[in-house]
Amino acid sequence: MALGKVESIDPVSPVKGTIKEDESEQVYPFEDKNFPNTGLKVGDPCTYDIDYSAERPLASNLAAYTPTEQEINTVVQGPLTVNTGETLKIKKGGMVNGNIVVTNANLIVEDTGGVTGQITVDAQGSFIIRKGGMVNGNIVVNKGSVCRVVNKGNVKGNIVVSSANRLIIGNDNGGGTITGAITVDKIRKVTITATSVINCGA
Repeated sequence: MALGKVESIDPVSPVKGTIKEDESEQVYPFEDKNFPNTGLKVGDPCTYDIDYSAERPLASNLAAYTPTEQEINTVVQGPLTVNTGETLKIKKGGMVNGNIVVTNANLIVEDTGGVTGQITVDAQGSFIIRKGGMVNGNIVVNKGSVCRVVNKGNVKGNIVVSSANRLIIGNDNGGGTITGAITVDKIRKVTITATSVINCGA
């Protein structure tokens, strides 16, 4: 299951259209015979099933959902789980001591927020570390998920990618820093900007 928004609906065949995936903002086509019964309109948030390993991924089984968002700006003891449809932001003053599992949800570490422990992103989940956010531990990315280390995000650990969709290091706002190694088993897209630093021993 993945998270996104309805991007368009085919006016001729309303069982078809496109969805825009959360965070990555990548657009995929959908085809769902039950779509007219979901009540979904253009712009509505939705969950859907998709096989990212297919040559042309196609979304199906769309359903409405109400996203939830929580912020951490104090010290919190883990482990934590971010469940389907949820967004967790760890911001300035926030520190999670322990592991975090992100399952078909969104985790954002930013504004000097931090995590001491392993982060596992699974089942079309999304993880972004940016704006001086720091992870002191390893990151494991599985099953069609996306990991972004951008705009002065810092990972003091290894990144292991297995059957994931995207790994993005750095963007137009600045590079990311990864002290450890990157191991990739299977992935659809890797982007690394020239302003990023990887495995420099810093």
